[in-house]
Formats: sequence, structure tokens, C-alpha cells
Amino acid sequence: MSNEKREEQKRNREAAIRKAKAANTIKWIVIVAMILAFLGIIGWAVASKIAITTKTVDNYSEGLNEDGTIKGVHAKNYVDMCDYKNITVSRSELEVSDEEVQNQIDKILNSYLTQNNDKSLKIKDGDRINLDYVGSIDGVEFQGGSTGGNGTDLTIGSHQYIEGFEESIIGHNVGENFDIHVTFPEDYGKDELNGKEAVFNITVNYVYSKREFNDAFVAEHLSEYATTAEGYIQYYKESGFEKNLKEYITNYIMDNSTVKRYPKKYLQIVKGQLKNSDYQGYQYNLEYYGVSFPFEEYVGMDEKEYEASLSTEGMKTVDDNLKIQAILEDANLTVSEADVYAVLDMYGLDSKYYASYETEYGKPYLYQTGMIYTVISYVQTLVTVTD
Repeated sequence: MSNEKREEQKRNREAAIRKAKAANTIKWIVIVAMILAFLGIIGWAVASKIAITTKTVDNYSEGLNEDGTIKGVHAKNYVDMCDYKNITVSRSELEVSDEEVQNQIDKILNSYLTQNNDKSLKIKDGDRINLDYVGSIDGVEFQGGSTGGNGTDLTIGSHQYIEGFEESIIGHNVGENFDIHVTFPEDYGKDELNGKEAVFNITVNYVYSKREFNDAFVAEHLSEYATTAEGYIQYYKESGFEKNLKEYITNYIMDNSTVKRYPKKYLQIVKGQLKNSDYQGYQYNLEYYGVSFPFEEYVGMDEKEYEASLSTEGMKTVDDNLKIQAILEDANLTVSEADVYAVLDMYGLDSKYYASYETEYGKPYLYQTGMIYTVISYVQTLVTVTD
């Protein structure tokens, strides 16, 4: 073989080797690229899960300053404020109606009912009575069909019992003993009672009577508000008007102010607090019922839906807080301990337990809660009320 031929073969082998190496390199590049792409997808999925899964926050004061304002947030930069200094409302729009006054009086009187044993009284629809009964089927008493002589209260017309039971008591007298005949529904839920005819032996022990709403009643039960019946009515109208005015101002601020953007860190904290509250309720249910069921079943949503709901509720909470804080800043107001006490009492939480609330929730959270009272009370001094 000539030297030229050998050189040509050598060049061909080297070319083939280079081609093979190149093909092999490309193959591994493709493989590596596929692996990296796959890992990237997994990484994105993991990162996405981390991003959408809210961590619980059990500190109610997290993200707040001592005065209740949001840390690192100047609310006026986040909110287009309403013209809270020039609110006008008609008095007639907020006044308490006579019907509302009467409903309040009835509610109070229902809390102080007296037992009336007058045997001449006949039971009528709407009466609240105390009675005893013993139920039987074919002459045999059945389980759960008796008061055991302990008496039980019943409002006639409440449909608390099976059809025909309450109606059959109407017209009978207090103290009277009598039998009524009723039929259990076919689908009552107990095989031994479904569709069965029953006899109930009834004794009406007494009927509850309302007291008269007069000066004596007010002096006895409502002296912290007034000394006469008319005085209490006037108090209720005035306090009702003020309550309605505060509610009107609150709605005005919320409806006419706009949050432009949300502080991300604080929003995430609020979402975590909401989730923590849900988890506490979930754990309580697990312990109370003694059975295990998924958290998703408790909230009635899958994880994605639940996270979306946390965002919605969290934004609503932050939205309200920002709007109130913006006015606090604009008017250069500060929350006082008295404001916090007022809010606690307003919510029926009793301010005398302030120390325990501070231990549980922290001072910053309580002061943020009191902020709405501070702001609304201030704006109330600026409102024009027309006749």
C-alpha cells in the first residue's frame, strides 16, 4: 500500500472518530438538557406549592407596631381616601323606627316572663307554656315520649313537635289534664314510631305572662339606662341613632375609599392568621367529635380553592385596616386605651378582661382593633346631619 493510500485511510478514520465523538456529545447534551428540563419542571412545581401554601401564624400582633399601625406601611400611600371631612346625612335616614322600639321592648319583656297559674286562662296560639306529657302507643309508653314529670317549655305554634301536637293543646286551660291523639310521620326516623298513632297525656303546668312595660319595670330592671318607661324609650332612640350613624360612617369610608395595592408581607401574615384560626377550629372538631377527617373536608374546599379563599378574605381584612389607618394618619390621630376598652364593650367582650385579652392577642392587635373606634368617633364630629 502506498504512502498516499495509508495517509488517506488515516484521514478517513480520524474524520469518522470526530464524527462519532460529535454525535456522542450531542446525544449527551440532549440527555442532560432533558434531565435539566425535567428537574426544572419538578422544581417549579415544588416552588409553586411553596408559594401558594400559606403558613399558619398564631401571633395576632405580628406585623403591627405597638400603636396598632402596620409595620413599615404608610397607609396613605396605599389608599385613595374618601372625602371623610365632608359627609352629609339626613337624620330621618338613621332614626330608630317605632316598630324597632316596640321590638326592643318585647325582647326585654320576654326576658322577664312570669309564671301564671290562673286556671281560667285558656291556651292560645303564640303562648309560651310549661307542660308535662306521657306518650304511649297501644297503651304502652315508648322511650323518649315523656317529660318524666320535670316539665318542659313550649311555644305554641313553634312546630317544635309533630303535626297536631301543639294545635291540640290550644283551648285547654292552665292546670288541666287531658289526652291528645296524634300520628307520627311515616318517615319520622324510628321504626317503632314511623306512622304509628299515639296518645299523649298532657298537663299544662302554667303559662308565661309578659309584664307591663312601665316606670316600675324600668326602675327594677333598666335603671342603668333610665328611671321611667318614656326615659328608656328616649335613651334607646338616641343610642340607636348614634349606632346607625357610626355604621353609616363606617360604610361610607369603606365604600368610597379605594386600596390601590396591598403590602405583600402584611397580607401574607393576615392570611396566615386566618388559616391558623381555621386550623384551631379544625383541631377542636377533631377532639370534640373524636373522629379523624381531612382539613379539606372541614373547610369544604380543596387546597387550591382554600388558598384562593384565604387571599380573598385576607385582602378584605387588609383593605379595611388600610382604609382606617389612612384616615388615622391623615388626621394625625392616636389610639388610646380608652378607645380599646370602648371597642371591647361594644363587641360585648367586657373591657374588665382587658389584661387577659392582651395576653392572648397582644397590645398591637388590640390597638388596631380600637383604631376603628378612634377614627369613626373623630369623623362623627365632622358629619353634617340634616333634618
